[in-house]
Amino acid sequence: MTAYVDSGIPAVGPLPWGAHFCQFYETAQDLVDTLVPYFKAGLDGNERCLWVAAPPLRAQGATDALRAAVPDLDRLMARGQIEIVDAGEWYLSQDKKGADDLIQGWLAKKDEALAGGYKGLRVTGNTYFLEAKDWDSFNEYEEKVNGCFCDHQIIALCSYCTERCNAGGVLDVVETHQFALARRRGQWALLESSALKQAKEELRRANEALEARVEERTRALSAALEETRRAAADKDVLLQEVHHRVKNNLQVVNSLLSLKAMRSNDPALREAFEDTLRRVTAMSLVHEALYQHDDTSGIDFAQYLRTLGDAMAESFGASGRITVEVAQAEGRLDLNTAVPVGLVAAEAIANAFKHAFPGERDGRIEISFRPPRAGREGELLVRDDGRGIDGDGRQPGSGLSLVKAIARQVGGQVSLSSGAATEFRLAFTG
Repeated sequence: MTAYVDSGIPAVGPLPWGAHFCQFYETAQDLVDTLVPYFKAGLDGNERCLWVAAPPLRAQGATDALRAAVPDLDRLMARGQIEIVDAGEWYLSQDKKGADDLIQGWLAKKDEALAGGYKGLRVTGNTYFLEAKDWDSFNEYEEKVNGCFCDHQIIALCSYCTERCNAGGVLDVVETHQFALARRRGQWALLESSALKQAKEELRRANEALEARVEERTRALSAALEETRRAAADKDVLLQEVHHRVKNNLQVVNSLLSLKAMRSNDPALREAFEDTLRRVTAMSLVHEALYQHDDTSGIDFAQYLRTLGDAMAESFGASGRITVEVAQAEGRLDLNTAVPVGLVAAEAIANAFKHAFPGERDGRIEISFRPPRAGREGELLVRDDGRGIDGDGRQPGSGLSLVKAIARQVGGQVSLSSGAATEFRLAFTG
């Protein structure tokens, strides 16, 4: 699954490895405002960094600005974790004249970083040196970078001076990067490329289709269960048949999504497929928990949550790094309630893994639940000790609308709060 790291830039948030984006700047302070936190996050995250500087912020000015935020910068530079060089030493050197030579230079630095025990390579390059005659060839180089970096542990931020870009140049830059960052009315804003917009639109449609399919499957299962209660003699046969058909369908969907994710070169689109794949995996776990025993009156929901937590940790590459604890719960959940509550739990746990621990940070996720009883609501709680929601760019997640739609099937209400810990709560009547 795609790993995310902290960009250090609040307007951007976490980024997947292979990200290639750009910023438009006017002043040296614009560069300082983005590149200093960008590289501080990389150094804090044990990444190797390379800053290729150009006017109006040359290498010495960049070094002084970063030292103000990273007091031990000289030590980090001495051990080779970060290099700060002027553009002439990188782009215009004799052995890096062509696009392929430049790209191989970046990849060689990445290989050195991994061999040295770093998690990856974080780079930036300022294109102030570009002349009008070089624009088309450099634009082709940026397109090649997009295709080459997507499968490597590299994050690249390119800087373009607005005074040296005409309107057509701005469009070229946006189209050859996954997204662009620009200051507007004193605030940094994102300009997305057509590829990223397409990926987000595909994700939106995929989520809508999944929501509709979940509701349809739940209604069909509920109808089958109701019919089963009226025909007790055929109950087990009917339930096993329903499970068999649903399981087969989910396996087909799982295989198709896995294939799409492997074949996609776009990090955003690949992550969209992987998000949907995690949801399908959660649906499969619910059905396995429901039908692995002859007793179809309900399931041990605490055991299901433990299995789900382990599966999510593995899918996010966080096994052994993020601890998932499930409190002992009272009683069992019946079939009608277990399916939607199980899917809500999967979304909440996935959201915690994805957004709470950027930069492969260690942490803890705590899960508890109680089934509804006469005169008392049921409750599902998912708490994490990662970064909170307010003030640092973390968002509740694109699956929240899906969660609310599923929750309505059990008369449920969803709330999300952040303090010492971030807490997701589902109150439901069953």
